[in-house]
Amino acid sequence: MGTIVELNKIQGERVNQIISGNMYYFKYEAEPRNLYFDRFPLVFVLRKRGNLFEGVNFHYLHNKYRANIIGNMKDFLDEDELSEDTRLKVKKYRQMLLTSKELRFAKAAFHRYRLDHIRSKIIKISPLSWKDIILKEAEKFILSAGGMKTTAKVHRETLLKIRGKL
Repeated sequence: MGTIVELNKIQGERVNQIISGNMYYFKYEAEPRNLYFDRFPLVFVLRKRGNLFEGVNFHYLHNKYRANIIGNMKDFLDEDELSEDTRLKVKKYRQMLLTSKELRFAKAAFHRYRLDHIRSKIIKISPLSWKDIILKEAEKFILSAGGMKTTAKVHRETLLKIRGKL
């Protein structure tokens, strides 16, 4: 196990690379064309290709929906019991995420990121901490025009997106 570090109330192992099937936390600077973005994403990585990666950012959802996503992932884990080495079977989960109505909450929180836009150390979250970490309020939504967007507004917009009204 590597060095344990903390960033904005989130603690985990400092890593140098992102691997699909794991959860990560980091500071991020998005493209200016985005209306708003999460400065500190908490992302369950589903695919990494070159300089790009994509996954579920739990911060776009209210806490009650975050727990549901983790619960739905149980069928896609490589172990029955959570351990330090547990990983998500990403191909199966990603395929279900993009096609199944059952995973619509995770799909609404699905985002793409660029490695060269990460502005901090990368923290890998231990599978044993997933359920606790997803409930911590560590998000910070930034408007591309400057200023901040409240978490409540982001959660409301995500819910409208899920319901097909946005």
